[in-house]
Amino acid sequence: MIIQSVITKACRLPGMFLAATLFVAALVAISDTRARADSNDLVSSLPAQIPEIVTGGNWSNGDIGGVYRAVVVLSNKDNDDSNKGNKGKADLLSRSKTVQPATDTKNAGSNKDFERKAEVFIQWISYENGKANAKIVKTVSVKEFNEKQLRHAFLAMDTLKDNEMTLLVTSYDENRDKDVSVSVKATVPGKYETAKTGK
Repeated sequence: MIIQSVITKACRLPGMFLAATLFVAALVAISDTRARADSNDLVSSLPAQIPEIVTGGNWSNGDIGGVYRAVVVLSNKDNDDSNKGNKGKADLLSRSKTVQPATDTKNAGSNKDFERKAEVFIQWISYENGKANAKIVKTVSVKEFNEKQLRHAFLAMDTLKDNEMTLLVTSYDENRDKDVSVSVKATVPGKYETAKTGK
């Protein structure tokens, strides 16, 4: 509204049209620069412990809806069974724990406290009125994969139907010298079930 008013008034005065055009161009350039800076800041804030994120499909539940997202998080292996199911790990955006990778190759096989594991989480993301402002509606741990405590996880998402997302998580179990795959089907926020795979 303000920009339109400035342009309308400027166009009535001789020689002011060029000034109004330059003014609008400057505002657009500043806005674009801010958007790029915000995007760069957002990407830079992603923890290095998140090597893979996939997003797709769509879900709706009552008057809210959005997209599915799956995230791989690398962390240290828990040797303490009391930490399994730690709900704090599911809160990916507020997680501040720094993971120390195993750098001691001489003792890497014997010091289990510093071995990493890959964990997979499913999130239901909602967008407000089609805007870029996203909200995490629900985050769940894919326990069928996470309990295996494998070092790597690779994601493939299939979203052919509304309100349904199939996630295939693949990895390699070094101890058993075997490929591993877990497939889950997610529907409404917080709900998923295991799906059959060929392995």
